[in-house]
Amino acid sequence: MADKRTQPLEIRPLMVSKVMEVDWADGHTSRYTFEQLRVDCPCADCKGHSPDQAKVITGKEGIGITNIEPVGNYAVKLDFEDGHNTGIFSWDYLRRIDPEERQD
Repeated sequence: MADKRTQPLEIRPLMVSKVMEVDWADGHTSRYTFEQLRVDCPCADCKGHSPDQAKVITGKEGIGITNIEPVGNYAVKLDFEDGHNTGIFSWDYLRRIDPEERQD
């Protein structure tokens, strides 16, 4: 049985407010700014292959998302208006970076 914490029911990109909302099966709704999603992109180019290779991403205030594409049953791929499009955001990763629940 799937973990309800990481099972999305609906994803809503709110283009005017530049926020993406995710309703989860456990009843929680996560709200991510597009800026946060761009800064927290999990791709190897941004995060590197080890912690010491990670880039500090800045200057993304007001960035938009141009496309959201499902990746199998486990993730979404986000295309940002700065041309960055290599991040695959798994459901588990999105839940871990939820601003209300994040513990890092």
